[in-house]
Amino acid sequence: MSREITLEPTVMIEELMYWIHQNEMGADCIDPSNRFFPLYLELQKLKDKLDNDKHDLYVSVDRDEVGA
Repeated sequence: MSREITLEPTVMIEELMYWIHQNEMGADCIDPSNRFFPLYLELQKLKDKLDNDKHDLYVSVDRDEVGA
C-alpha cells in the first residue's frame, strides 16, 4: 500500500490524531484516562490554532482587498 507523503502541518496532525485514535484509544471513543489523551488533546488544540490562523489570514487579506 503506497501513500502520498504530505508535509502540510495540519494534514500531519490529522494523520497522527487518527492513528492515535484508531490504534491506541480503541477507535470507539476518546478515553480521558488513556495515556495518549493529553497528546491527542494538545494536537487538537494545535490543529485548531493553525486552522484559525489560516482563517484569520484569509479574512485579513479579504478585508484589505475590499477596502482598496
